Amino acid sequence: MLYKAIGFDYGGVIAGVTGKEFDKLVCDFLKVSLYEYREAYFKFNQLMNNGQVTGPELWRMVLSELGRSGRYDEFIEFQSKIPHHKVNLDTLQLVDRLRKNGYKVGLLSNNTMKSAGHIRSTDLINHFDACVISAEIGMSKPDPKIFEYFFSKLGIAPHQAIFIDDAEKSLSTATEVGYHPIFFKNHNDLIRELKSLGVRVD
Repeated sequence: MLYKAIGFDYGGVIAGVTGKEFDKLVCDFLKVSLYEYREAYFKFNQLMNNGQVTGPELWRMVLSELGRSGRYDEFIEFQSKIPHHKVNLDTLQLVDRLRKNGYKVGLLSNNTMKSAGHIRSTDLINHFDACVISAEIGMSKPDPKIFEYFFSKLGIAPHQAIFIDDAEKSLSTATEVGYHPIFFKNHNDLIRELKSLGVRVD
């Protein structure tokens, strides 16, 4: 078995809409370009991922950067209606099949303490051999150290692992760390890519 472990991002892979879908929803709502939004968002998002600010505090910074401070309350209401924690059952069933087939499976998420509490309060984490959430440990993707910590929790070397994420930025240090990255677009493409790598998915 070439690969011994498969890691999954949470938001956009295990649950909720993909990052690409979320970005489009936000840009359409705020009437800003994708470039403007991403410039503002990535200027501050590491503060939230590392547990230094809350989600609402992050959005206040981002909207201020975009000149949209006056829309903060309506944006928070809009953003709260996006199904961030709705589990994608196809992907979760894949996690269970991989585990049954002998692979270690792990969850690694850039997320807030509030979301960490939600994730850990559900049955979801029982589907995984390890669960690492950025705000709880003060590190976030794509920092190589969080991947090294994650793979150590799974008990495998990075080169024995695949990691799946819907944010290309989160996968940007894959070569440095040594794992095989998969950029998540949709469930069917994921299955095809895993099969092409020799992973038993059935």
